[in-house]
Amino acid sequence: MDRKVALVLGGLVLGAAFALATGRVRAQGTAQSAPTPRWEQDCEQTHGVDEARAVAKARGESGWELVALDAGVMCFKRLVPAPPKPAEPWPGY
Repeated sequence: MDRKVALVLGGLVLGAAFALATGRVRAQGTAQSAPTPRWEQDCEQTHGVDEARAVAKARGESGWELVALDAGVMCFKRLVPAPPKPAEPWPGY
């Protein structure tokens, strides 16, 4: 029985010594995520292939992306521009 107690106490002492030797471990803080992108959507009815081609070309040149086409209705999306950051105020020396 004394041998079992000695083994348990030895294990506790060894564990405590190991914990002191390794030091503290801290969790990393959460990284700030990028702002969620905002999208602008618009749909337009077209009548025929030539009109659809012209609309797609014009919208593409303006930064729009075609996301759906059904029965001549073309739906587009594009990123909403981020608002400009305010300028640093003059320190006013």
